[in-house]
Amino acid sequence: MSSNLEVKQFLNIIPRLVRKKKKNNYEEFFAAIAKARQEWYDAQNYFENVVEEDLVDHAIYKMEAAKSKYVYMIKQAKQYGIKLDL
Repeated sequence: MSSNLEVKQFLNIIPRLVRKKKKNNYEEFFAAIAKARQEWYDAQNYFENVVEEDLVDHAIYKMEAAKSKYVYMIKQAKQYGIKLDL
């Protein structure tokens, strides 16, 4: 899957998940945020444990991308009035 396609799919998931709030009380949205948070933690762990010098830049990129995704989802939650207990 190309990166552009992944980004487009991600950007489209927020409104769709929020619209489903009446059916499942934001469960899917919370699950998506939890997954994004776990991806960020995993990327931080990868960065802290990378041993190949050539992979340090990749680890930094991966960590920053995961952080940006998580922060974006938190901002979207606030915009839609969803309160998170993190």
